[in-house]
Amino acid sequence: MDVIEWKNEYSVHHSQLDQQHQRLIVLINTLTQATLEGGAIGYVFDELDFYVKEHFRFEEQLLDQARYSDFAAHKAEHLVFEQWLWAVRRSFGEGGVSAPLLADSVNAYLRSWLISHILQSDMAYSGVIES
Repeated sequence: MDVIEWKNEYSVHHSQLDQQHQRLIVLINTLTQATLEGGAIGYVFDELDFYVKEHFRFEEQLLDQARYSDFAAHKAEHLVFEQWLWAVRRSFGEGGVSAPLLADSVNAYLRSWLISHILQSDMAYSGVIES
């Protein structure tokens, strides 16, 4: 899989959120590299779990403070993602599934989810929160 590159069209016009989104892209790219080279996939999953939670809480706090009208739906999307990631980490930890195969599947999902989430759900709040 190709490396994901940050594009200006991903910007939600909030410097901290943009930096966090860029960090998430780095983590996805790190997972890609770990999968290709047989690296520490579990470590990347742990980092992704920690960082996603940190990012989601920060973003949700901003949306709540701004009284964003679609806050509940946005928060629900985050919860679904966190539950998915928990299930993936559990599957990875239990073994039985080829780690590279699981990582490839996760990588494809992450790429699709992150870009569509930023370009759709996050862009919807772009003009609502303060930079």
